[in-house]
Amino acid sequence: MSCPLPKSIRLTLPYPPSANTYWKPAPGRGLVPSDEARRYKAAVELIARREGVLPLTGPVRVTLRVYRPRRVGDLDNTRKVLLDALQGWGFLDDGQVSEDHGYRLDDDPKHPRVEVLLEGEAFATAAEAESHRRARAERSARARRTRNANRLLKYRKQLRLSPSTHSPRKP
Repeated sequence: MSCPLPKSIRLTLPYPPSANTYWKPAPGRGLVPSDEARRYKAAVELIARREGVLPLTGPVRVTLRVYRPRRVGDLDNTRKVLLDALQGWGFLDDGQVSEDHGYRLDDDPKHPRVEVLLEGEAFATAAEAESHRRARAERSARARRTRNANRLLKYRKQLRLSPSTHSPRKP
């Protein structure tokens, strides 16, 4: 067992959607977060803002205590969705997670939830957190533009190479 880290965040969050429903296909865009995923991320953001949470910096230890609404769903699906939603709020990036403990406890149909304990070395400043969230959004937008441009080039290349687009050869 490792020694406690000096800074911690405790949150009680709603039970997340399954990772199986977290992503949906979008024509021409690949997989994108579903409406349910966006709502869950917004709920986590609202709770983090209300609690005045600043994200942790450096290595982060995560402890999850999961209370499912019913006897369905595995801990791994819960963990993936939850860590994704905490990115930028509980820690700057999920690459910081160096230790991860998850416990699936008794089901609680009346109050399904995840009790989260995040422990780290220090808190980011509000400016660092906002800057990191903005940079992450810009990287995501740039990657999306590049992906769309590459798809368009591929599509145009397929049109040029398609036999149906060439005029018939004269004998």
